[in-house]
Amino acid sequence: MRGSEPYRQCWCRDPATGKPLRAKCPKLKNKKHGKWYARYDAGGTEGKRRQPVVGPFDTKKECEDELASALARIGGGGSAPDRKLRVAAYLDAYIAGKRNLKPRTMETDSDAFRLYWKPALGHMRLVDVRDHHVSDAITAMELVNRPQPQADKLPQAVSEMLLRMTAARADDERRFLPEGETRHKKSTKPLSPARVGRMFAPFRAAMNAAAPKKIGVSPCDGVELPRARQVKPLAWTAPRETAFREALRKRLREAEATKGKRLTTVEREKVWASPDLRPCPVMVWLPVHCGKFLDSIEGERLFAAFSFTMFSGLRQDEIVGLNWAEVDLDEGVAYVRETGSGNDPKSDAGTRAVPLSAVVAKDLKAWRKAQAAERLAWGPDWPDTGRVFTGSRCLMTAVRALCVPSASGHKNRGLPKTTFPENPWSFAEDRGFEPRRAVKPNRISSAAP
Repeated sequence: MRGSEPYRQCWCRDPATGKPLRAKCPKLKNKKHGKWYARYDAGGTEGKRRQPVVGPFDTKKECEDELASALARIGGGGSAPDRKLRVAAYLDAYIAGKRNLKPRTMETDSDAFRLYWKPALGHMRLVDVRDHHVSDAITAMELVNRPQPQADKLPQAVSEMLLRMTAARADDERRFLPEGETRHKKSTKPLSPARVGRMFAPFRAAMNAAAPKKIGVSPCDGVELPRARQVKPLAWTAPRETAFREALRKRLREAEATKGKRLTTVEREKVWASPDLRPCPVMVWLPVHCGKFLDSIEGERLFAAFSFTMFSGLRQDEIVGLNWAEVDLDEGVAYVRETGSGNDPKSDAGTRAVPLSAVVAKDLKAWRKAQAAERLAWGPDWPDTGRVFTGSRCLMTAVRALCVPSASGHKNRGLPKTTFPENPWSFAEDRGFEPRRAVKPNRISSAAP
């Protein structure tokens, strides 16, 4: 295998003919004008000779190093990279070939390519992408929906990437929209460091898959991401709850004074849910709060679902996907093997056995009798899904039926704010205590060390 001597050329055009001057440009006398290129023989098929080009490079040494690398790859039995392949085309082919991705992961990865990486680097040839291009794209992502610095302080490459990203995000291409809602900008919030990391992950996987057959090394190697601050949940201890209630009363008085009359229930609940009143974005209940909540919803149709959640700490989708065939109430154990979307649990460790306390087993037995009565009332129209928790119309649609009591009624029950995913995780997974439900007034009355 042979390679040509590196040569320098540019893409200036002849003013008379409009054709590129290449190596004949008179400005090449200036060493800073033009770029370095080289050709090498890569064999061919069906009698057609292939002579791929390496370049452009700023220096002759960079060109010689890349030429030597290409010749070594060909000599070792490798194939020459396709210099016509663009990043956008490669990403489309990559995501189309990921047959084993879960639907949600497929949607997230497709959004990352469509909204960020294809606008930023999609026009480039795959073999030309370097780590500094990836770093510039990440810088542009950090500037999305943020006040822009002065034009002279922002690198031109970053500025152009940011413009293309903004144009791609201008229309929210969700498949389904609520009736009466028009399409709008994807989001007005800046991208958090954690979100930037999630958008970078599928692109890094795609570049790693391209090396070494399509590119020599991944351009994502060595790229530094913004540090993502991990939010650690805090418990609603008595001092925190007291401070929350004092701040809430003060905020309500100020709002009523501004309005000049008493706030409506909806307005008061909006003030109660204000994020700045909580000491941390993720706040979780203590056992006494969980007991008070369960007391307040006793008699609800899906009371057993909340009781099971408080003691088990399962994810929403795991609860929706739980089947009666995986629940042994006599032995007091439930097996998590499937989610509500029909997929396996989130991780291998998610396939597990969950012990059931006597109290939860009793609630589930009562729910099974109520569900059997509903099944008899429906007759042959009942769709037998085998699910433990079903909606009022036999099927549990998403998780809205589980979210309604917890999302809308905390304030009326005298409880501080928490959300479905936050509280069961902290309450059930904390190994420092085991919740125990007692008789009235609190379903969960104490914590045993």
